[in-house]
Amino acid sequence: MQPVKTDSTFRMEELSANTKRKYAIIASIAKHNTPTLTDISSQTGIPASSLKRQISQLRTDYSMDIRFVSERNNKGRTGHYHIYDWGVLDRSEFLVRYGSILEK
Repeated sequence: MQPVKTDSTFRMEELSANTKRKYAIIASIAKHNTPTLTDISSQTGIPASSLKRQISQLRTDYSMDIRFVSERNNKGRTGHYHIYDWGVLDRSEFLVRYGSILEK
């Protein structure tokens, strides 16, 4: 799903709900130093089980390299998410256009 372009600007209100959720996840991971699944869920309002599925879809849809980074010295699955490669998205352009999506 491509964002709608009007007069050289992209209008967030014209994005589909699914695209808004994906962009909110990307913005949450990009704008916070070490976001855990709980952090991303509270920032986006998306349940953790859905987040895992959406992150997997981002990897496929946008060829992004989003990884879960395990915390050292902790047992279990504690850690945070990090974007290692933005795939088809341009990081700077995305943050300019959609970096405020969490504030909406």
